[in-house]
Amino acid sequence: MTGMTDMAGTAKTLVLLDVAIEEFARRLRLVGPGDWRRPTLCTEWDVRALVDHVVGANVRYQLLLHGAPTDRVEATRSVDHLGDDALASFVATADRMVACFHEDGALDRVAHHVIGERSGAELLSMRILDAAIHAWDLARAIGADETLPDDVVAFLLAYSLDLDLGPRQDTFATTSADVSPDASPQDQLLHRLGRHPNTEEIR
Repeated sequence: MTGMTDMAGTAKTLVLLDVAIEEFARRLRLVGPGDWRRPTLCTEWDVRALVDHVVGANVRYQLLLHGAPTDRVEATRSVDHLGDDALASFVATADRMVACFHEDGALDRVAHHVIGERSGAELLSMRILDAAIHAWDLARAIGADETLPDDVVAFLLAYSLDLDLGPRQDTFATTSADVSPDASPQDQLLHRLGRHPNTEEIR
């Protein structure tokens, strides 16, 4: 019974990856020609750089799941992944990444991530976090719907409770302690990851 429960949990988490990917794609489809240089909450990135990071992460996670060394994975951070069609690049790289997570034994593999060794299952949770939170960042930057699905929010609230991102912590800003006890689950998550959902602030 335990094995069946684990399989069900894994299947649900894989579905959440699909949902998070679609959340980012939904906002990306709304980006117009004049939006690419808009600022985002990630101070070093405009919209184009944010999207490039997410597309590049799709590539990095494929490499990680296939055992690539850290230097090869990190080298992708200096590559422009968008080309002439950012949406097509995102969809293609996301499809390949999702397929990697579905490979036999993928979630049991140990990958050499820059923050330390991580199992495929841990990478799966990290990827859901990255795609979903940056979907919110993109929505905030372009003035689109910021609502994330309840099941994704609930998963990420549990996952991020004791999250240590090591040297990549700045990708998600610093934790905000001023969240109201009456805040919605999504607002609690966003505050935990350094966002300020109830202001117009772009930092």
